[in-house]
Amino acid sequence: MRQKKNPLKNLGSKWEFLKTQHGFRRSPMRTAIRLISWTARCFIQKAVTVKLRRWDVRMLLPGDWRGLGKFLFVFGENYEPELATLERFLSPGKTFVDAGANFGIYTMVASKLVGQSGRVIAFEPTAESFEVLRRNIALNGLTNVLAVQGALSDKAGTAWLHYGTDPVRNSLGKDPSANDGGEYVTTESLDNVLQRADVKRVDVIKMDVEGAEELVLRGADKVLTSMRPVIIYEVNAEASGHLGLSKDGATSLLERLGYEFFVDGQTGASGPAGPSPGYFNVLAIPREMHRSLAPITNGEPRDGAAY
Repeated sequence: MRQKKNPLKNLGSKWEFLKTQHGFRRSPMRTAIRLISWTARCFIQKAVTVKLRRWDVRMLLPGDWRGLGKFLFVFGENYEPELATLERFLSPGKTFVDAGANFGIYTMVASKLVGQSGRVIAFEPTAESFEVLRRNIALNGLTNVLAVQGALSDKAGTAWLHYGTDPVRNSLGKDPSANDGGEYVTTESLDNVLQRADVKRVDVIKMDVEGAEELVLRGADKVLTSMRPVIIYEVNAEASGHLGLSKDGATSLLERLGYEFFVDGQTGASGPAGPSPGYFNVLAIPREMHRSLAPITNGEPRDGAAY
């Protein structure tokens, strides 16, 4: 059993981090009030179910300061701007892949958007998080979701999943600042999973796999070249380094395949050389698709043009 984390520790650094978040910038007062409420729930370890009315989604959140629950409780529909971006690319009948689903926020929203004629395939390796994912699928009565307990990578096998300083940081790479601990997980390539499941199309892939994004893409060559999905992925230089991978590995791979890259709220050079610190999400769109899209306004591309 992992040790509970004190929510009152390092308040200064937590406040600085909070100010960088999309949800806080959208609604700072509401965020502060809900953060106080969440802190109280954590002291008594009380779980809560929140509703995201925009998509008619309910999320069960364990009352633990560690993990994704605090972000979903505090930010709600403004958790990440890319959630709203899903509406741009998903519609009834389409297929969504969620690599690193955690509690399933992207899975739940995508399931509502693709409808009964569509399909969602969600991968989550951590046993504790996978159980919450399963409960949230049941809570929302979803029948178009296939949940897979395992990690996407470049090949089939098993691997040791290292526990991070926070469950959202569990990774196939060891963080030296985290305590020892972890669990064995199965690994599989996306190409193989989709072939076995007889999936003929993938429209959007979201990846939040703590530095292993490049490995996931290596195992999805057929998907990327033949299906040309939109990709939402995290760039985390530190986590990639723990795996011996370049922070730009995923971006470089997609650039060679003719993708264009966009980051919410940022302008500047596109592609791997874009100067963005820390970790952040990138929206990658096949060049041929981007040219046919009308501009939208919930973010800015890295080259400064509206996407």
